Amino acid sequence: MKKLRSAALSVLFCALLVSAIAGVSRLVERKASRIKFEPFLDCPEDHDVLFIGDSLMVNGIFPMELWQDYGITSYNISSYGNTLPVCYWVMENALQYVTPKVMVIGIKDVEKSYKLSGSSSDVHTALDCYPLTLTKIRAIEDLMDDPAATDDSGTPYTTLKWEYYFKLGKYHSRWSELSASDFHPIPTRKRGAEYALGVAPFKDYTLIDEYQQLEDTYSVGFVYLRKMIESCQRRGIDVLLVHMPYPAETSDQEAANAVWNIANEYGVDYIDFVSMDQVADYATDCYDAHAHLNPSGARKVTDYLGRYLCDHFSVPDRRSDPHYAPWLAYGDAYMEEKADYIRREGNLKNLLMLLHDSDYSLCLSIGANVELSEQDKLLIQNIAREHIFEEDMFAKWSNNLFPLDALDESAPYLLVIDRAANTHTESAGSEISASFGLVHLDNTFLTLEQAGQTTSIPYDSDGIQAIIIDAATNEVIAEKAI
Repeated sequence: MKKLRSAALSVLFCALLVSAIAGVSRLVERKASRIKFEPFLDCPEDHDVLFIGDSLMVNGIFPMELWQDYGITSYNISSYGNTLPVCYWVMENALQYVTPKVMVIGIKDVEKSYKLSGSSSDVHTALDCYPLTLTKIRAIEDLMDDPAATDDSGTPYTTLKWEYYFKLGKYHSRWSELSASDFHPIPTRKRGAEYALGVAPFKDYTLIDEYQQLEDTYSVGFVYLRKMIESCQRRGIDVLLVHMPYPAETSDQEAANAVWNIANEYGVDYIDFVSMDQVADYATDCYDAHAHLNPSGARKVTDYLGRYLCDHFSVPDRRSDPHYAPWLAYGDAYMEEKADYIRREGNLKNLLMLLHDSDYSLCLSIGANVELSEQDKLLIQNIAREHIFEEDMFAKWSNNLFPLDALDESAPYLLVIDRAANTHTESAGSEISASFGLVHLDNTFLTLEQAGQTTSIPYDSDGIQAIIIDAATNEVIAEKAI
């Protein structure tokens, strides 16, 4: 009896010890992976579409926009620095929890011959959220099997392998860095996507012919792309390959063109946004010189993919399904987060870029003494661009579909964009009636009169003023003077 009691106490002690170690490990770990993936792992079966790729997809596809506009339930499981081998193993771990209808795979850097990038932190972000299962063990062993592969510090991944098994060993020194966000981390409201707030100068590039292709399609990247397609097809998951838009070098385009052969080989769809050249406008839609998309560009790409998914795959509209009622709350939280970005933004270019969003109407006044740069003018035009979808002949954001003719002429300048009525009106300081109220500009104020409420911003001939309105509720969400 004593031996049985002693054994039971030993088992209890070991269980408590393991639980304590797990709790401490969870507390001190870097929270990037949990913040990014926890909403997915909480209800993985709720997602009909998964997006997997690198940073171009993290910044370039917004699942909550797909939900609001098309009723598509999706998650962006991409991470910064992901190579295609990392994408494969992230996908394999995710597929332990859900079998989506469509897997959208980014093919950037398919020609690369290595399995891991230099940032071991990026690999942690991609994998830390998943428990230590056989699939994760296989991922760690496969990705870190090359003694010559090193992280940015020059440390071989073969010697770093242990920290992916035992996270407490990696993060135990973070005690001094712990903050309130470690005790109460806030999961992303963007379903895995992230905003890249900035507007980069246009980077010129030359489109090559589709038949200029990389000949070697058996490098590591191509091998793992094939593995990803085959894994999905074994499970009955449709595959869509995507080359995200950016001003690509010739070598990048040759590699992307070779993917057409892979798509044809497996009978899967492929969208090469670089060769289409008309979805994103690189003069307004790039965050940096490497052409990560800012939210303006991401909304354009997301909207194109939403229409494409609905037209080519059996992806249902879940908005009227009672099971997906929590997504309505996700949508409200997402809208509030979007509004917060606008309220906080003090940079003119970033603000104009964020206003390319059909969720917001706008009253914009530009002082008579303001000299706009050419990029500023393009960003203002970008706010008002019309939406037209023609597959393979995409011209959604062409200025001549929704032009601002008076932008170079009138001073002071008043622009009213009414999303509910799908109209825009330009004026040199007069009164404009919109569905959300009466707008007028004089030498003292930009004013919006609504039922029972008046919003006024002092007019400054040397500045720009904006009143931003929620297009669904007609509520003023921000007043900006820059």
